[in-house]
Amino acid sequence: MNDVRALVLALLLVFCPYVLVHAEISEPIEKKRFTVGGAVGYDDVDTDNSADPHANGYTYALLVGYDWSRYVGFDAEVTRMNRGSDVDVFGRRLSFGADAVGISGRIQWPLDDSFTAYLRLGAAALELDDAELPEGMLDESWVRPMYGGGVRGKYWFAEFVSYGKLDDLYLDQVRAGLMMRF
Repeated sequence: MNDVRALVLALLLVFCPYVLVHAEISEPIEKKRFTVGGAVGYDDVDTDNSADPHANGYTYALLVGYDWSRYVGFDAEVTRMNRGSDVDVFGRRLSFGADAVGISGRIQWPLDDSFTAYLRLGAAALELDDAELPEGMLDESWVRPMYGGGVRGKYWFAEFVSYGKLDDLYLDQVRAGLMMRF
């Protein structure tokens, strides 16, 4: 996952100036600029040391978006990540969840009339929780940058999203979803 993170960040740095120059002179691909959608996917929590146990699970999200032009869009999202691990901690299965509320900008490249590739950059407020540990033992909150990339069709999308490093944990998602345009 570190290679994917590095690739997405490098692409953001290279293509941001180009897209921002062309953003104001273009019309959106669709006349319907607003989107509302939902996604499901897989999340991974890992550390720098790959020998350490890590937790995987599923994620679901609700998103709303606005396409400002063919090349620039904005999204807001609410995401729930449920993670479980087979790691035994004091005789218990270690499982915990995270909630994220984020806003991001999308830099997008129309590949043809039906497909658009994009990179996203934004910020997210995350809160980790664990129902099996005593109250307050793992409850922590962060505001972190979020970044990712993906492909969109007229009514679907598939993407990779990373919330970067939270103390010594990396939190990443791969998800796909459906959207409606208004």
